Amino acid sequence: MCLITFLILASLVVQAKFPKRQWLIPLNPDSFKSSSDNQTFLVEFYVPNCKSCASLRLELDYFLTILEAGSNTNITVGTLDCIKHGNFCHELNVTEYPTVGIFQKKGEQHRFIDGSLNLQTLQQSLGLHNSGGEFVGRDSNDALLCEPGNVYHLTSGTFTQTVASGVFFIKFYSPKCVHCNQLAPTWIALAKAMKGNDICVAEVDCLASAAVCRSFNVAQVPHIAWLRNGEKVEVYTGPRELQYLEEFARVMMGEKYHDDERNLSIITIKMANDLSLMLAFMIYIFR
Repeated sequence: MCLITFLILASLVVQAKFPKRQWLIPLNPDSFKSSSDNQTFLVEFYVPNCKSCASLRLELDYFLTILEAGSNTNITVGTLDCIKHGNFCHELNVTEYPTVGIFQKKGEQHRFIDGSLNLQTLQQSLGLHNSGGEFVGRDSNDALLCEPGNVYHLTSGTFTQTVASGVFFIKFYSPKCVHCNQLAPTWIALAKAMKGNDICVAEVDCLASAAVCRSFNVAQVPHIAWLRNGEKVEVYTGPRELQYLEEFARVMMGEKYHDDERNLSIITIKMANDLSLMLAFMIYIFR
């Protein structure tokens, strides 16, 4: 009985590290009218059984995680069913699905996003692309110039040329992965923490850029790797809290990872200390 109680409490301790997050909000035409004047809505217009709509919702859910990490509380991300609210969609001339629009001033002002719908397009459409710690990238075959402090979203077109020179700490992820979504705010915080260093914190969507992930033998996500001049140097398998990721990055940047056995085990030792404290606490409770 004590063992079962211990496992439950231990599980709660681990789960408590992840803040409860919001989900995409089902909207209706009255949602805009009841909002405040400064509230902005990012809306996906969809119809049921639309595969493209379902895929976009994964991107929007991941984008919502990014917004929360940046404390963008005046932006609401939601969906609107054009079968249930056909008249409203007809009034807005929404005829293709998915369609994404931005609504402001209680819905009196709106515009639709043209072109490819990805993280960068959404971010730029909301005017967030100049914010520190946000995601940066573009759809092209050119290399991206990394500016420390931001997370760079790499694609099949930009990956090879971008990572060919320099040091990169890269998260390979999928929008479908719950643990990847939980890691997203930490990854932004890591980019900000490493701003004064010569390192590029980046990410690759393994759904959109599957070929890149296959080339690096990514079998499961999140997969976190340290790259130097296009070559994978090390795979990070430690805890995904900011302090451990940052410590690992600083050790790797100091070129001590392979030269000093003490630094080689620093992440493991810190994790063991945390577990020891938790076990000591549990023993104290049940003694």
